[in-house]
Amino acid sequence: MTQKHTPLPWGLSEPGERIAFALCHISGANHRPVATTVYPLAPPDWYQEDVANARFIVQACNAHEDLLAALKVMVFTRGIWEHLEATDPMALEQARTAIAKAMEG
Repeated sequence: MTQKHTPLPWGLSEPGERIAFALCHISGANHRPVATTVYPLAPPDWYQEDVANARFIVQACNAHEDLLAALKVMVFTRGIWEHLEATDPMALEQARTAIAKAMEG
């Protein structure tokens, strides 16, 4: 049996101000912790990058299912792709590759 991930949407708790370490908490819809980022004595530019990375993780995870579903509709509804296939023969193959990559795991 495959283990399910923490329920979506995920959220981010950021520190109000920088102290001796950068710290962001990512939590699931059930408020269960998913990940915490910590950089002891991080320089300010690392701190900002750390917060941006945590935001990106949350954004990507929360969008994953919707983006995958939309791409599947496009691939499996051939009529939408007929005009693309005529101008970009790689479009359908790229979409299929993206779907396969998203479903790995």
